[in-house]
Amino acid sequence: MYGKIVEAWTNEVEKEELQNLEHLRLTKMTQYLSKIRLLLTETRADNVLQADLYTQEILNLEYMLKDILLLRRQKILRAASAQRRPLGTMTLDEEEFFNRLIRAFEKYNESTNEILSGTPQATIKRGRGKDEPSLEDSEETSYILVKFQRAIEEPFLGIDEMTYGPFKEQDIATIPADNAKSWLNDGTVTRVTVEEGGS
Repeated sequence: MYGKIVEAWTNEVEKEELQNLEHLRLTKMTQYLSKIRLLLTETRADNVLQADLYTQEILNLEYMLKDILLLRRQKILRAASAQRRPLGTMTLDEEEFFNRLIRAFEKYNESTNEILSGTPQATIKRGRGKDEPSLEDSEETSYILVKFQRAIEEPFLGIDEMTYGPFKEQDIATIPADNAKSWLNDGTVTRVTVEEGGS
């Protein structure tokens, strides 16, 4: 796993485009870091060399994982600023970050266009009024397309208060992203991405 993290970090550093990073893959990377931290705590006090090796590995892993996420954030920011979707696969949190950025850029562009066109509302709109909902209040549930790697035999209530399931292995369904997160982490589901402009 250490070698895979080095490879992922090297690719993210060397390549301009966002690299593929599945939610499950990131989870496995962080689990590996946790495992090495645990091994360090279990190392006997007199085994200084082993403790030093684990400590250095932890420092390397922390640096690479942090750098991967920072590089990815910058690439997502650039893509959103250019009003285009990154080519690489994003984790759920990155997807949410990207969608929020796109909405913010669109709102800013609308505001800029209003100002440039001399629309009266542009000069009146300053802040949120008492009765205006905040961004959080007005946000809708986001959904993702997933493929089930294990059967879900009991129906479940989604965050949108709709009932989903049961699902057989290999079933494909659109479910709320918040409900999918824990299943992405444990491999129960994988994301299905639809290529833009594809048939």
